[in-house]
Amino acid sequence: MANQVFYSASKQGFYFETDKAACIAGAGWPDDASAISDHWYQYLIEGQAKGSSIVPDEYGQPVLQAVEINYPAIAEAQKELLISNAMQSVSVIQLKLQAGRALSDAETKKLNEALDYIDDVEKIKTETVAGQVEWPPLPE
Repeated sequence: MANQVFYSASKQGFYFETDKAACIAGAGWPDDASAISDHWYQYLIEGQAKGSSIVPDEYGQPVLQAVEINYPAIAEAQKELLISNAMQSVSVIQLKLQAGRALSDAETKKLNEALDYIDDVEKIKTETVAGQVEWPPLPE
Protein backbone atom coordinates (compact mmCIF):
# COMPACT_ATOMS: atom_id res chain seq x y z
CA MET A 1 0.00 0.00 0.00
CA ALA A 2 1.28 3.45 -0.93
CA ASN A 3 2.02 5.99 1.76
CA GLN A 4 -0.54 8.76 1.08
CA VAL A 5 0.88 12.28 1.36
CA PHE A 6 -1.05 15.11 3.01
CA TYR A 7 -0.34 18.84 3.10
CA SER A 8 -1.28 21.28 5.86
CA ALA A 9 -1.46 24.95 4.86
CA SER A 10 -1.58 26.07 8.50
CA LYS A 11 1.61 24.16 9.32
CA GLN A 12 3.06 24.56 5.80
CA GLY A 13 4.25 21.00 5.92
CA PHE A 14 3.73 17.49 4.62
CA TYR A 15 2.34 14.58 6.59
CA PHE A 16 2.28 10.90 5.72
CA GLU A 17 -0.53 8.42 6.30
CA THR A 18 1.85 5.96 7.97
CA ASP A 19 2.72 8.64 10.58
CA LYS A 20 -0.88 9.64 11.35
CA ALA A 21 -1.24 7.59 14.56
CA ALA A 22 2.03 8.93 15.94
CA CYS A 23 1.03 12.50 15.04
CA ILE A 24 -2.33 12.16 16.73
CA ALA A 25 -0.66 10.72 19.85
CA GLY A 26 1.91 13.54 19.83
CA ALA A 27 1.42 17.08 18.56
CA GLY A 28 -1.73 16.18 16.67
CA TRP A 29 -2.79 15.75 13.08
CA PRO A 30 -3.56 19.12 11.44
CA ASP A 31 -7.27 19.75 10.86
CA ASP A 32 -6.55 21.18 7.43
CA ALA A 33 -4.39 18.26 6.17
CA SER A 34 -5.54 17.38 2.68
CA ALA A 35 -4.36 14.56 0.43
CA ILE A 36 -2.14 15.35 -2.54
CA SER A 37 -0.90 13.02 -5.25
CA ASP A 38 2.51 11.41 -5.03
CA HIS A 39 3.28 12.91 -8.44
CA TRP A 40 2.52 16.46 -7.15
CA TYR A 41 4.55 15.84 -3.98
CA GLN A 42 7.57 14.75 -6.05
CA TYR A 43 7.18 17.80 -8.31
CA LEU A 44 7.13 20.10 -5.28
CA ILE A 45 10.15 18.48 -3.64
CA GLU A 46 12.14 18.67 -6.90
CA GLY A 47 11.19 22.33 -7.28
CA GLN A 48 12.27 23.06 -3.73
CA ALA A 49 15.61 21.36 -4.39
CA LYS A 50 16.07 23.73 -7.35
CA GLY A 51 15.55 26.81 -5.16
CA SER A 52 11.81 27.45 -5.04
CA SER A 53 9.70 27.60 -1.88
CA ILE A 54 6.63 25.48 -1.20
CA VAL A 55 3.77 27.71 -0.06
CA PRO A 56 -0.01 27.33 0.15
CA ASP A 57 -2.11 28.92 -2.59
CA GLU A 58 -5.41 30.72 -1.94
CA TYR A 59 -7.13 27.31 -1.58
CA GLY A 60 -4.56 25.94 0.89
CA GLN A 61 -2.94 23.67 -1.70
CA PRO A 62 0.87 23.51 -1.96
CA VAL A 63 2.47 25.29 -4.91
CA LEU A 64 5.97 26.39 -5.86
CA GLN A 65 6.98 30.02 -5.49
CA ALA A 66 10.18 31.60 -6.76
CA VAL A 67 12.42 32.81 -3.95
CA GLU A 68 13.18 36.50 -4.09
CA ILE A 69 16.84 37.14 -3.29
CA ASN A 70 17.56 40.50 -1.70
CA TYR A 71 21.03 41.02 -3.19
CA PRO A 72 21.47 44.55 -1.76
CA ALA A 73 20.80 43.34 1.80
CA ILE A 74 23.16 40.38 1.36
CA ALA A 75 25.86 42.66 -0.06
CA GLU A 76 25.45 45.18 2.77
CA ALA A 77 25.78 42.44 5.38
CA GLN A 78 28.88 41.10 3.62
CA LYS A 79 30.32 44.60 3.43
CA GLU A 80 29.89 45.08 7.19
CA LEU A 81 31.49 41.70 7.87
CA LEU A 82 34.50 42.44 5.66
CA ILE A 83 35.06 45.81 7.32
CA SER A 84 34.76 44.22 10.76
CA ASN A 85 37.28 41.52 9.81
CA ALA A 86 39.69 44.16 8.53
CA MET A 87 39.34 46.13 11.75
CA GLN A 88 39.97 43.00 13.83
CA SER A 89 43.09 42.23 11.80
CA VAL A 90 44.68 45.45 13.11
CA SER A 91 43.12 45.61 16.58
CA VAL A 92 46.44 45.10 18.38
CA ILE A 93 48.01 47.85 16.28
CA GLN A 94 45.12 50.16 17.20
CA LEU A 95 45.69 49.41 20.89
CA LYS A 96 49.36 50.28 20.54
CA LEU A 97 48.46 53.61 18.91
CA GLN A 98 45.91 54.41 21.63
CA ALA A 99 48.55 53.68 24.26
CA GLY A 100 50.96 56.09 22.55
CA ARG A 101 53.41 53.41 21.52
CA ALA A 102 55.47 53.62 18.36
CA LEU A 103 54.67 51.27 15.50
CA SER A 104 57.21 49.24 13.57
CA ASP A 105 57.46 49.71 9.82
CA ALA A 106 55.65 46.37 9.31
CA GLU A 107 52.82 47.43 11.64
CA THR A 108 52.45 50.79 9.91
CA LYS A 109 52.34 49.03 6.54
CA LYS A 110 49.72 46.54 7.78
CA LEU A 111 47.58 49.33 9.25
CA ASN A 112 47.72 51.35 6.01
CA GLU A 113 46.85 48.30 3.92
CA ALA A 114 43.86 47.57 6.15
CA LEU A 115 42.68 51.19 5.92
CA ASP A 116 43.07 51.16 2.12
CA TYR A 117 41.12 47.90 2.00
CA ILE A 118 38.31 49.37 4.11
CA ASP A 119 38.20 52.38 1.76
CA ASP A 120 37.91 50.04 -1.24
CA VAL A 121 35.11 48.02 0.38
CA GLU A 122 33.22 51.16 1.43
CA LYS A 123 33.25 52.43 -2.19
CA ILE A 124 31.06 49.52 -3.31
CA LYS A 125 27.46 50.70 -3.67
CA THR A 126 25.43 47.84 -2.19
CA GLU A 127 22.00 49.41 -2.75
CA THR A 128 22.17 48.71 -6.51
CA VAL A 129 23.68 45.21 -6.37
CA ALA A 130 21.82 42.71 -8.58
CA GLY A 131 23.97 39.60 -8.12
CA GLN A 132 27.27 38.41 -6.72
CA VAL A 133 29.81 41.07 -5.74
CA GLU A 134 33.52 40.88 -6.53
CA TRP A 135 34.96 41.96 -3.19
CA PRO A 136 38.61 42.99 -2.95
CA PRO A 137 40.77 40.43 -1.16
CA LEU A 138 41.71 41.18 2.45
CA PRO A 139 45.41 42.06 2.67
CA GLU A 140 47.56 39.56 4.54
